[in-house]
Amino acid sequence: MNIAITGGLGRLGRYVAAAFTSHHSVRVVDIGPATECHRADVRDLPALLAAFRDTDVVIHLGAIDKSVAVDDSVTMQVNAMGTWNVFEAAHQAGVRRVVHCSSSSATGVDQTNPDIPPAYLPIDEQHPTHPTDAYGLSKLCGERIAESFSRRGLEVIVIRPCFVSFPEQAGFMAGEPGPAGRSEPPPYLRAYVGPEDCARGFLAAATAPYAGFETFFLAAADTFATEPTVPRLESLYGATIPLRDPALYRDTPRASPVSHAAAERRLGWIPTTKWLPNEK
Repeated sequence: MNIAITGGLGRLGRYVAAAFTSHHSVRVVDIGPATECHRADVRDLPALLAAFRDTDVVIHLGAIDKSVAVDDSVTMQVNAMGTWNVFEAAHQAGVRRVVHCSSSSATGVDQTNPDIPPAYLPIDEQHPTHPTDAYGLSKLCGERIAESFSRRGLEVIVIRPCFVSFPEQAGFMAGEPGPAGRSEPPPYLRAYVGPEDCARGFLAAATAPYAGFETFFLAAADTFATEPTVPRLESLYGATIPLRDPALYRDTPRASPVSHAAAERRLGWIPTTKWLPNEK
């Protein structure tokens, strides 16, 4: 297939582009050097329309990351309006499918809402959403835009990665100061996904038989915390959290608070990364 990847020069984009290159024809769409990509800003609809010509599937990664310190209005312009532009351009260009990169932050279950614990564990795709910061809200807006275009004939799949554990973040995840130029605090949930695993999730979403608009979390099976998941979160929030799968946290105390069951069931996606690799 002919694949266009917005944000293909970004941290995650490079992993996703590599995963597709060995199987498909890839066009990287980014604002980077013209020698490395087809230049187009997601805020420029005509440029996107030109970039998506003769494309079968668009992977939409281009966005302002939560850890980048920019004005909230810029986050909303790029992540919300930019997402509308991507879908509109894809629709006009005759693209068959768009795989949209959202985020687990679309739920609002994070440090921006310290008084709102998870409604239940593990969190799945039906969990209530209540973001209040610009990033989480922009990602939820993007999901609603994506869903609306599925009603206009596009095949649309939404991927919600948890915190992507790039190699340079290993120290930060272990409690050290974050990488230079990054301002994101450690996620409350301590749920994460490895970048290679994340890239495989996008590849699976691009090639899976379409069954209508769907959303999938991508999360490792464990957390990047040494404490058991349920006691840690209940202490953090000062509340008892209902468990929909008590056996999961009894048998695997550090199991992720975010379920990847839907991605495993529908996409055949299974995470391979473990935070404590020697732990059974």
